[in-house]
Amino acid sequence: MFKLTVYKKVNMSRNFFLLILIFLLVLVGGKIIMAHEKINTYKEAIKLYNAGNLRAAEKKFRAAKLNVVVTDHNQDINLKLSILSPIREVIEDLDEKAAGFYEKQDLDKLVDMYNRWQESRKKWVSGTAIQKKMYEEMVAFTKLDQDMLGYFSEIKQTNLAKLQNYSPKSSAEEEEVFNSLNQVPAEYYGGDTKKTKEIQTAFHNYYAAIMSKLTAANAPVVDITVEGERQFGMLAKFSIDVRWITDTLDRHLVNALSSALAKKDYSTFAEQANTVKRLSASMGTAKVFPFIGKSKTDLLADAKKLVAGNKFADAISIYEALRPLENTDQLLTNANLAWDKYEPIRVLQRLNPGKEFPHFVNAKNKWGADSVIAAISKDGGIYLGKLKGEEAMVVTEGSLQGSPMISKLTFQSNLSKADNPVIYIEAKSSERKHRYIAYEVRTNSMEKILDVEADNLTVESKYSLLADNPTGSGAGQLAYYELSSDGDYQFTKIKVDYVDISVQDIAQYYGKKVRFTAYTTVNQSGGALVTLSETYNYSTERWDKTYLLLKGQSTLMIYRDYTVIGTFTSYTNITDDYGEQIRVPVFQIEKVE
Repeated sequence: MFKLTVYKKVNMSRNFFLLILIFLLVLVGGKIIMAHEKINTYKEAIKLYNAGNLRAAEKKFRAAKLNVVVTDHNQDINLKLSILSPIREVIEDLDEKAAGFYEKQDLDKLVDMYNRWQESRKKWVSGTAIQKKMYEEMVAFTKLDQDMLGYFSEIKQTNLAKLQNYSPKSSAEEEEVFNSLNQVPAEYYGGDTKKTKEIQTAFHNYYAAIMSKLTAANAPVVDITVEGERQFGMLAKFSIDVRWITDTLDRHLVNALSSALAKKDYSTFAEQANTVKRLSASMGTAKVFPFIGKSKTDLLADAKKLVAGNKFADAISIYEALRPLENTDQLLTNANLAWDKYEPIRVLQRLNPGKEFPHFVNAKNKWGADSVIAAISKDGGIYLGKLKGEEAMVVTEGSLQGSPMISKLTFQSNLSKADNPVIYIEAKSSERKHRYIAYEVRTNSMEKILDVEADNLTVESKYSLLADNPTGSGAGQLAYYELSSDGDYQFTKIKVDYVDISVQDIAQYYGKKVRFTAYTTVNQSGGALVTLSETYNYSTERWDKTYLLLKGQSTLMIYRDYTVIGTFTSYTNITDDYGEQIRVPVFQIEKVE
């Protein structure tokens, strides 16, 4: 019994020590394995570190540090992590928090994150090359820069869109938009200068559009004034130039007050003027304020200038409007009389109600009158009216036969020997380019003194007209029409503008219009040849000939005499009877008689 007990104890003790030994062996083996892993991890980290892959290296250094079984390389690991980990932790923290604040639309805290980022960037970018590289890797990995760009760009565009869509409903909301845009960092505008300009431009356009909408709709002056006061206050608060709104309001309010005066709505004018004065502190020396004080004087002066500038309707409108303030009866009489003399068609229309005068022409200070008008009515009547002083218009009437389509109406008094008014009409012609008609206004009557259809008509000399291609006598030529003893213009002769020569002398008349008779012998080079000379050359035993080439008429036949008019204009080469090239003059035919 005793021996068995001792044996068991010895056996148990041996087993215990074996277990301890096995445990220790496992621990030692595990430590060796862990040490090996740590060394491998460290080596990988160093390899990544040296290769410039710092974010991955930092991750390996952290994994190696977590292996606490052995302390190998801990000093270097801690050193590397002391450089790399703070950068990783800060960038990850900034990225996470910025996303959260953007999600919550907490712009103040998002701006704080941006400022922290800028401080970190300044610190690490200007630090060691390793810090700069790690910073750049972390920003690229987290896309913090792109996220910040997206956050602030969206905030910026959202608030700019509010202005473009006129979303703000109060000054407080406008100020909120302004503050939000100002909080967006300058780099997302392209710099401080561009930031200021873009924000100010956006608000300028926003306020200008609101004011433009009011002025374009001719909103009540009180509404425009209230909005103007509000905008002046907001623009001052935002430090934005107010000159544009001053100019806009000044122009519009002057127009509005002028409109009220023109409409003789003086109670409205006074009410508007009193309201506009509320803007005096903001608009300074704007033109609207002295305008209010001297409106009547200015309007009278303007009306006087308008009369002098022949803008009678505007002047009369002002005189009519100012009647309650001043007796303008005489001014109205004078303005209407001046208008009648400037546009005597008005008088003619009053004398002939219901008639239309599509064609008329005026003259001043002629034929014993202050103002003269010649007019043709739509129904074919022809009129001459004279105004002198305050006398009634003296009218002479006639009838225009054939209802020609008139293109021009003028006075041509040089066609009259008695210096009477001559109404000169240019109309359309069915046979020529124009029809020319003239009526001389004699004592209480109208006499037709010209009726010619031609391509053109000019005054050649006193009482002599030159018609180009008239119908009838002179057709196809320049013809003279001269004043006859009956007092009208009649065909007299053809104008000759060429020289009669012998064809053999053509070389002396280069570039001049001539007429000659010639005998054609050969068709060549698109024309007909005329033999100028023919001499027998005994040395060559052949005839030497000189030629003239007639061109411009394809119907010339050979072996015929032609009398032609035209111009020797150039030279050309032809082939003679012997097959040789010779140089000959070219005559361009205008007419074959």
